[in-house]
Parts: sequence; C-alpha cells; structure tokens
Amino acid sequence: MIALLRRAFVCLFVLACCPAFAQDKLTLGVFAFRPQPLMLERYTPLADYLSAKLGGVRVELQVLAQDELEEAVAARRIDLLMTNPSHYLELRSHNSLSGALATVISMENGQAVTSLGGCIIVSSGRTDISGLRALEGRRIAIPGPRYLGGYQAQAYELKQAGVRVPGDVDLLVTGSHEAVVEAVLEGRADAGFVRTGIIESLVAEGRLDPARLVVLNRQNLAGYPYAVSTRLYPEWPFVALPHVEARMVRRISAALLALEASDPAARAAGIAGFSPPLDYLPVETLARALRLPPFDHAPPFLWRDVWARYASFIIALGVLSALAVGLLVVLMRRNRQLAQSVAALEDAQEALRHIAYHDPLTGLPNRALLIDRLRQDMGRVRRNTQRLALAYIDLDGFKAVNDTHGHEMGDRLLVDIARRMRGVLREADTVARLGGDEFAAIFTDLPEVTLSHGLIDRLLVAIAAPVSLDGVQLRVSGSVGVAYFPQASGIEPEQLLRQADHAMYEAKQSGRNCCRIFDERALQAAGAAPMVRAAIVQGGA
Repeated sequence: MIALLRRAFVCLFVLACCPAFAQDKLTLGVFAFRPQPLMLERYTPLADYLSAKLGGVRVELQVLAQDELEEAVAARRIDLLMTNPSHYLELRSHNSLSGALATVISMENGQAVTSLGGCIIVSSGRTDISGLRALEGRRIAIPGPRYLGGYQAQAYELKQAGVRVPGDVDLLVTGSHEAVVEAVLEGRADAGFVRTGIIESLVAEGRLDPARLVVLNRQNLAGYPYAVSTRLYPEWPFVALPHVEARMVRRISAALLALEASDPAARAAGIAGFSPPLDYLPVETLARALRLPPFDHAPPFLWRDVWARYASFIIALGVLSALAVGLLVVLMRRNRQLAQSVAALEDAQEALRHIAYHDPLTGLPNRALLIDRLRQDMGRVRRNTQRLALAYIDLDGFKAVNDTHGHEMGDRLLVDIARRMRGVLREADTVARLGGDEFAAIFTDLPEVTLSHGLIDRLLVAIAAPVSLDGVQLRVSGSVGVAYFPQASGIEPEQLLRQADHAMYEAKQSGRNCCRIFDERALQAAGAAPMVRAAIVQGGA
C-alpha cells in the first residue's frame, strides 16, 4: 500500500512539473485582422484538423485582438500562436517565444504564396493622386499602426520615397481593413492602407466593385496573385510557446507541414498549408527603420560602449587637444614676450624722444621743442585773434658763480632756477632752456599784451630770489627781452626768437635785472644796419 502511494505521488509530481504531458487541450491564439466571426469561420477547421492529428489533444481556437493576444501570451493562457510577422517580433522581444514552427502559405486564385505586402488604395475618381509623393499632406485611413500589411509596409515605402508617416500625413485609424475601404469609398479619406488579399477577398465576397478603387504604386511581381504596392514580407508565422512539450511541438510541426491545400481545413482558411519557417529579417529591418516596437527605444549606451567604439578617435582627439593646448600656451607666452618687447621699445622710443626734445640738466624743453611749440601757439593765437609774448631770458652774474663755486654748483643753481620759473608760469605757458644760462618762455593765449607784464615780473622775482646750496647763499638776476605776436608783417618762430634776443640785449645794456620790449623803431634809431634790421624784423639773412 505504501509503495502504491509512493508511486502515485511520483506520478503526480511529474505531471505537475511537466504540464504538457498532462495537457489534453491546447489553445491556439489567432490575431483577428478581420472580423472575429469571419476569422472563427476560417480557422476553426484548422483547429479541428490539428486536434485530429494530435490524437487525444484538443486544439481550441481563440481569435483575439493584438492587445488581447499579448495578455494571453504573458499569462500563458494560449499554447500556440498565429499573428502577423511584426507583431510576432514584438511578442518575442517581451516573451521567451521559440522560433516559428512554420510559415503560412496563402492561396489566391489557385496560386500559393508565402509572402504578404501592403496595398495603397485611392478612389478611382481621384486623378490628383498618382504617386507616393502625392500622398504628402493627405488624409490616409489605416486599420491600425500595428498592422504589418495594413500600415507598416506602406509607411516603409513612403519613407523610402521621402514622405514621413505619420509626420507628413494625417492618419485616420478605422480599426479594420474593411473600414479602411469604406472610408476611401465614402471620401472620408484620400487614400487607404490595407494588406494584400483584402481587395480580392472583398471582391470575391461580392462586397466590393473593383472598378471603384485604384491601387497606387502597383508592383508587377511575377507570380504574385494579389495587387500590391510595397515589397513583400514573409507570411504569418505559426509559433509554439516555450511551455509546450518538445515532442508535442514536433507533432504539431509535422501536422502543419502535412496539411495539403486540398484539405477542407486549408480551403476554409484560404491557405494552401504551411511551409518551413521563412527568414523574418526583412520584417526586423522594417521595424528598425520605422522605429517600431521592439526597436522604438534606443538601447542603453554606456561609457564603455563609447570607449569600445571610438577608442582610437578619442585617443587621437586627446593627443590633438593636448597639442593644441601646448601650442596655445607657447603662443600666449610668445605673445606676452612680444608685448613686453613692444612696451620696452615704446619706452625706449619715448626716452629717445624726450632726450631729443628736452634739456638733460633741467628737464625743460630744449630749443627744438620750444620752436615747435612756438609755431603751434602762433597758429592758435592767430586763429583766436589773441596775443602771444616770447621772453628771452639771460641770467645776470651766472659766470661768476661758475668761476667762484665751480660748474657743479652752477648746474645745481640752473636746476633750481628752472624749477622756480616753471612754478610761476601758467599751465599753458612754456619755459625752455636754450643753452648755458639762457632760457625762453612763451606766454600764450593773451587777450591783451599788458597781461604779460605781470607774468614777466613774477619771472624776474623768481630768478632773483636767493638760493642756498650747501650753506652757500647764491643770488643771480635775469635780463629779459620780449617780442609780441602777431605783428604787422608775417614772421616765423625763429625770427620772433631773434627779436626777443635783441630786446634781451637791450635789457643787458640798460643795467640788467630788467625787461625790454622789442621795438622796430628803436632798432632803427639805434642805427642798426639795414641787413641787421631785416634779419631781426623780417627774418632776412
């Protein structure tokens, strides 16, 4: 008794682990691409045929929509599956389906085919639509976006022709092929997509007048009995789910391949039987191109994938970047050195310019710069109808300082006197050293010549002020000659300077530490020779 119970327990355990052995029923799920009553009528004989061939295992038919099929596969409520190829790829990506056991062979007008395609139909009255490009911007009826022959095959052809679907067209989803035909005939859509064989079936059923429709982009494929607008794809696969026992799968495959076209089951389904499974790579290519499931999401792309694919490019880019950075650093360093060199050159030029136009002892403008500024001031006061005074200054008693205290003390005295003269003049005025103990000052922009008198007095006071150097009290004075501009006749800066020099000479003759104004009449009265007067007054030789 115990042995019998043990044996029964083992049998129950085996049956629980291997449900296929215990199954007396297999469920065949078929995608309802046409109305369910019609599909049941067509495929029930096929289920009965398989039941008869499997001996004791009843095959039960379920016609389901695609969503219902997916739920049934996920819940393992069906054992066998027939659906369109693209839906099969999607189901296989989400479930552990086996490869196809067989491929359906369709039958039309006595001719067997193993391929399907898409048909693009328009009403026969629409002469404005004659090619694929003419569908851009049109309203197109489709049974659904998941139909291979009713949408995807046509969308792929339009993509190859440069028309994006659905981007460039307006889609009208009808839910069935028959509804697509009705939408086109009733004018609710400019065109329609249906799978191959639908038009012929409706005509054979007496439900469609073939003269009312035109097939767009019709392909003349030798030996293919259906009107078709696209390339062809393998017909529906027949699939066994993984939980079906292998020996049962072999028996099903044998039964399918043994089905003759003349068998009532085949005739009812409108097929000529089944062929060994075809290559479904074209369907996969189409799905990838249209970014359809299961290829509607890009696979994760990790850094190691980037490195594996672009390692050489990344290394080359890194080397080039390092070279570019190095060159940039070198270039910046050279630019900085060049900028420093340019700055040093500009400083040197400025120093040379300063040396060329300034007295090295006092830092005052020299004779050349005095003449240049005098020329500019003469031009400006002439335009502004103002006056200019040029003072020629010679120090009185400076030679005695040099003789008594030495030239170094004399130079220090000159520097101090230059500083004081600069301090009593206005900002616009110029004081220059002409050489030795001779200076010159320009008093510019004077509305009246009398305004220069105060400036000259301040200049004489500044010169005559005592200077203490190393405990030695030094004192000199200045003899100043002044010439005014403008004058009655034209005159150059050098001539104006000679006039002031002559006036300074008169100041020397008058007892020193005083100022004399250049006067041409006084020059004549002094008996100067004509050539000398011309040299002083008009700039002659």
